[in-house]
Amino acid sequence: MKRIILVSMLLIATINTKAQQIKGRVVEILPSGEESPLPGANVVWDGTTIGSTSNEQGFYLINEPESYPATMVVTFIGYQSYKKEIKEWGNYDIVLESSVKISQVEVKGKVNTTKISTLDPINVQTISTGELEKAACCNLSESFSTNATVDVTFTDAVSGAKQIQMLGLDGVYTQITQENIPLVRGIASSYGISYVPGTWIESIQIIKGSGSVVNGFESLTGQINLEYYKPESAPKLFWNSYVNQEGKLDNNLLFAKQNGDWKSNLFTHVSYFDREIDHHGGTTDDHTTHTDHHTGDKFLDAPKVKHVSILNRWQYKGNPNYGMQFIAKALIEERLGGQISSVPKEDRYIVDINNYLYEIFSKFGAIQPNTPGKSAGIQTSFKLHNQTAIFGINNYEALQESAYLNFIRQTYINNTNNIFKYGFSQYADRYTESFSGNINTPFNNQIRLDLMSGLFSEYTFKSGDFFNITTGIRADYYNNTKKFNYLPRLNMKYNPNEKTAFRLSAGKAFRIANVFAENSSFLASGRTIDLVEELNPEIAWNYGANLTYCFYLNGREGTINLDAYRTDFENQVVVDIETPSELSFYNLDGTSYANSIQADIMYEFFNGFDVKAAYKINDVHTTYMIDNILTEKITPLTPNKRALVNMSYATNFDKWMFDLTWNYIGESRVPSYKLDDIFGDFRSEHMSDPFYLINAQVTKKFKDFSVYVGGENLLSYTQENPIIDAANPTSSAFDASLIYAPVMGRMIYTGLRYKIK
Repeated sequence: MKRIILVSMLLIATINTKAQQIKGRVVEILPSGEESPLPGANVVWDGTTIGSTSNEQGFYLINEPESYPATMVVTFIGYQSYKKEIKEWGNYDIVLESSVKISQVEVKGKVNTTKISTLDPINVQTISTGELEKAACCNLSESFSTNATVDVTFTDAVSGAKQIQMLGLDGVYTQITQENIPLVRGIASSYGISYVPGTWIESIQIIKGSGSVVNGFESLTGQINLEYYKPESAPKLFWNSYVNQEGKLDNNLLFAKQNGDWKSNLFTHVSYFDREIDHHGGTTDDHTTHTDHHTGDKFLDAPKVKHVSILNRWQYKGNPNYGMQFIAKALIEERLGGQISSVPKEDRYIVDINNYLYEIFSKFGAIQPNTPGKSAGIQTSFKLHNQTAIFGINNYEALQESAYLNFIRQTYINNTNNIFKYGFSQYADRYTESFSGNINTPFNNQIRLDLMSGLFSEYTFKSGDFFNITTGIRADYYNNTKKFNYLPRLNMKYNPNEKTAFRLSAGKAFRIANVFAENSSFLASGRTIDLVEELNPEIAWNYGANLTYCFYLNGREGTINLDAYRTDFENQVVVDIETPSELSFYNLDGTSYANSIQADIMYEFFNGFDVKAAYKINDVHTTYMIDNILTEKITPLTPNKRALVNMSYATNFDKWMFDLTWNYIGESRVPSYKLDDIFGDFRSEHMSDPFYLINAQVTKKFKDFSVYVGGENLLSYTQENPIIDAANPTSSAFDASLIYAPVMGRMIYTGLRYKIK
């Protein structure tokens, strides 16, 4: 049996009404003048180990000191510490101010958009709503356009699906969670990042490398965690409407309501696109003059889409010692692509993808009264996902039924500088899959039951703000291999001074591959699928180092980050497209690794003008079995270099906001492929041309609403003839999956955001 646990714990503090305790609230004052609670702030009596932690509403409760007067010390990451002399029992509210020191750096224009913690031993970056609003951000796949860590590319030229890459590896190796509950996995792998509307997201946490064992066993390269708007922080009403030049419509409507001790959110999303676009392919594009000479290849550049999703959250906050929440989600999506309607129906290559997803999940958390820092939480999730995908003669049908349970207990040893966490998780997935088409063996109503049962423990030691170390281990039992997988993790942080943080990390990860669902893009081809063996789970080690340096120049703060990560596979499920017109899956025999080095800088040059710049080098290799010979090659369709520059300017009170993002995408190896069936011509493997992408957006804010206008891929760069042998989609040479550049050209859009706080 095997498990996974992905949980960021509810650190809820102790509050009661005993006369022997001092209580109050820890808050910050927002630019609007409103108070905002600071959950997780430490409140201690100076010179003692007597302390407490503020809860999610900012309230704290601490035992009286042995004698008066006594000094209360309040600390919180990224804020100046606060000391107050207490002479008698009472109620004391504490207001913390943002730190001018480097405990945490907030890179900001008029809004705080990106946060980089130098206090946490884990390398984590937080993206806020302000950053997401710099682009159209209709869904999660569009939420990283101004971020250098996560790369997003199209998977094929017909389905409109996108994938992420992190540390040089495909997104399946990155754990994607919603409020630390699994989100994108299993049959959601190909289309899942388009399921979450960007306007639902309050923040995104990006963890590079080996994270906490508490967060599960699947994170080979890192974790992306989404935090939806909470009832207490969400506007009472929020409406976003988007339309682009091709007629795609997106509408999002959010509500927040409080009824006594219960608070609730309602999120809705509708996306609609019903036009036939065939501008690209068939001829040559003059990239020198950026002149579009394409006349079309009789394939839709983007599929028609009908998407409806809804999420409802209920949250109980009636008792300061515990909390609970329930969330229900539902999604229906239809994608229709392939050849245009002028092609006779009997000859038409059709792409028809349907997804129906239903999910409920819950969270319960409780603190131990009168014992600060001790708490327990439990999370559950139940999911039903039905998918049908037709790519010409390839027909894939899948049903995933999932159940998830996670329990975590937090305590401490002697004091809160020694935090100990432990718990267990249970994961159950039942897959029912059928595939017909280009496959060498029958695959009909195949049922696979994955049971993962896990135990974990983790210890964190803090030595002030200068040295932190977190070490842990998981033991996960997988029913299909009938053995335990032991996964150690280590994260260490050292601050030689207030301006510098140095991190080291190492950890082992484990995941179960779902080859059809994760590689549906290759179904958009004439390749014959070869399942040569029963596949074992993937296992890999990840090692990382990070240096963060914070500085002040001309009275303005900035930060420089240097990252170096390596992923070594012990066992990988190799996706082999090295032989033209063939697709093979098998376990690695040889070496497979990914090296990723990134440098980035963030700085506010003058009031309201922020600049981010980053440069990344990827060196990714896989060993393939080619003609019965093990051959190590550069992993295909992975850019060797990337660069990003983002410039943002906001006038006073954010009345006008201007954002410009420049991306450089380097060479990718493209495997050899057939050009046609008749003459047997081949194109040998080669490196793609590097190219540039430019996006821009202008936003005008009024009292309760804002209007934005923007453009994506302003240079209108597209891949030449993205579909190989488009005129003969039934041939073995047909291939729409070898994508390394955009399929769509310049896209202009506009939208309206309306908000009632």
